[in-house]
Formats: sequence, C-alpha cells, structure tokens
Amino acid sequence: MKNNILGVLAKISLVIFAFLLLYYLIPGITTKVWEGDSIAYHIPISQLILSGKIYNPGLAPLFPLIDRGTIYCPGTSEIILAIFWLFHIPLNLFDWVGIIVLFFVMKLLAKSYDFSDDYSTIFASTIACLHVVMRWILSQTIDVWLAIFFTLTFILLRKPKKTWQYFLKLGFTFGMFFGSKYSAPIFSVFLLAVYGKPVLKNLNLKRLIVFLIPFCILGLSWYVRNYILTGNPYYPTDSLLLHLKGYHNDWTIFPVWRSILVWSGGFIVWINAFVSEYTVWCLAFLAVPVFFFLTHKHLFKNLRNEIAKLMLLAYPCLFTYLFFPSGFYPNLVTSGFRYTYSPMILLILAVFILAKKFVKEGALAIIAVTNMLIMPELSYHPKILIALIPAAIAIFYPSKIREFYHLIKKRYS
Repeated sequence: MKNNILGVLAKISLVIFAFLLLYYLIPGITTKVWEGDSIAYHIPISQLILSGKIYNPGLAPLFPLIDRGTIYCPGTSEIILAIFWLFHIPLNLFDWVGIIVLFFVMKLLAKSYDFSDDYSTIFASTIACLHVVMRWILSQTIDVWLAIFFTLTFILLRKPKKTWQYFLKLGFTFGMFFGSKYSAPIFSVFLLAVYGKPVLKNLNLKRLIVFLIPFCILGLSWYVRNYILTGNPYYPTDSLLLHLKGYHNDWTIFPVWRSILVWSGGFIVWINAFVSEYTVWCLAFLAVPVFFFLTHKHLFKNLRNEIAKLMLLAYPCLFTYLFFPSGFYPNLVTSGFRYTYSPMILLILAVFILAKKFVKEGALAIIAVTNMLIMPELSYHPKILIALIPAAIAIFYPSKIREFYHLIKKRYS
C-alpha cells in the first residue's frame, strides 16, 4: 500500500515539475535578461570568458552600468553561461536548464542514501520545485549551479574510492564548486572537516596530481588571478581571514545579520521571507535537531552518525550566510535566501532520512507534493495543456507510450 501511494505521488510530483518547466519555457526563449546581478556581472564575466580577457578583466571594455569590481568574482559557472552565448541559446534558459540538472543531481543524492526510486523522485521534485529555486528560473544567477556542484562533491566525499578516476571526478566537481562563488571556499572547509578524512587516507602522489589538475584550473585559478592583479584573492570583497582590504560597496557593508538585527523590523521581514521562500520546509531548520535529540537513542549508530554529519555541515554553512550580502529592503532580504540552497538541501534530506527510518515516507510524501502546489505567481496559459497532457500520460503510463511507439515503428518501417 505504501509503495502504491509513493508511486502515485512520485508521478504527480513529476507532473507538477513538468508543468513548471513548460510554463517557463516560452518566456525563457522569448524574453530579455532582467535580473540585476546577472546584468551586473554574471553575463559580463561569461562574455569575458569568450573574449579571452577573463584573466585581466580590468583592461576589458565594459558598459557604463557594469560594476568593474564585481567582474573579478570567480566565474566557473559562468563558463556554462558562455556556452549558451557560444551556441546562441537564449540566456534566460540558463537556470531553467540548471533546475533540470538540479533535479537529477538531487535524485542521485537520494539514491546514495538508498531511497527507493519513487521516494528519490519525490525528494528531487521537492527541491527543484521550491519557491526559492523557481523564483530565479529565468535568470542567470549561478546559485543553482553552485548547489549542483556542492551536492556532487558531497556525494563523492561520502563514498571515497582508491582509483584515479574517482579523484579526477572529485577534482572536477570540487573545482567547479570552488570556482563558482566566494562562499565556496568557506563551505569547502566545512565539507572537508566533516567528510574529508577518509578521502585523505586514500591519497597518494598520482591521485593528488590527478585531483589537483582540474581543481586548480577550474577552482583555484580565479583566486590566484585576483591575488596577482589586486593583492586580494577575494576582490572585490574584504577577506577578514586574510586581513586584506578590497573593494567596498553596499553588499559588503550590509550583510544579512545587520539586516536582521539593526534594521527596525528586520527580523520579522527575514522570518516572513524565510517562510515564503521555503514554505513548509523552513521548519526543517528547527525540526531536524529537535527530532534528532528526541529519537537519537532509537537510531542505529551509522544512521545517527549520518544525521549528525548532515547537521555539522549544514548549520555552519547557514551561520556563514549571516555574513553574506543583504540590505535594508524586503526584496534584498528575500533575494539573499538563494545563498542557503546547499545547507537547506541537507536539512530537507535529513527530514526525508528520518521519515524513512520511522516508516513515515507516505505521510511526508503527501506533505511534500501538497507543498509543491504552492507555486510562484502564475498567470493563465491554457495552451500549456497541449504539451502537459502528453507529458502526464507519458509519466503515468510509460509502458503504453513504448507500446504505441513500437506499433508506429512496426507499421511504418
């Protein structure tokens, strides 16, 4: 009975996900870029990559509205955006594609914890359909891609191997993660502190070299470039750890914690934004440690350690979010929650793990799928049904689609 419920709910979650993708596909193809950070530096960085001027961006000609300081930000994920430029793919499909990739990476993450296929699908749809994720589906922000490479690195670190192929993949995913955003080095410290020891035990000279080549090219090179050009690897921000002074603007002066504590009413604005962006999943922030404390005696040692490690990684990452850019405006506070993708994914995963342990997958799946119906602000486009109905049929009756395909092939071949 439980498997039947999960199977149906998994298919419904896929239909909801398919609907959102179809809904945003045409605007993604037809509309112009609009998001502030994308115009300020994500798109210019991708253009510098294509022009070959990325290793000395200070000499590149830029539009007057572009902040010359921010184009020094690391740009590994912008390499993907540059590919969109190169092949003339509409730029507003950048995060649309990213959310599809995120779905499959989340399913891979769930499978690594031995979730069933249906349960994995529900988890993946839950993450991909979060309001905080879907809000940016038509932008060129790189936070979805950061979460993708964070998760792939996390998966590899959890299950280390003694092969050079493993270290090559780890070097690639870690490099893509490390070079995507200035938060990545801080998150990397927490990743390695919690999950790095078994990997270090498997290192030898050959494996280290195989790891370092992609990691240095994709990840470390941006910080080396900035240090050579400006004397500050984190330029244009200030790095307190390195005691270096860089470029000042509003987003280095007003971090999240000041928006919460200094701005009158800021805490209420932050809470409201947290709930609106994560809806029911905002409860995971408190529910995971509370349930862990109440149930840890009933958990096997391995499972108890897994949950503890997820918390040890998630909460320090969430703490560093308090020092990320924000401002004294509700839209800036709301915008900043995209910096929390990676740690919140871990906490939501912990909820799914605990539900599986206590045989509550069905109840959690009902909550998860119902929560997906709290969609972003959508207008009325009935023509989407032309594509959605065949997609829904294919999701619910894949065998019938295969039979129909073979019938057509047999008749017309």
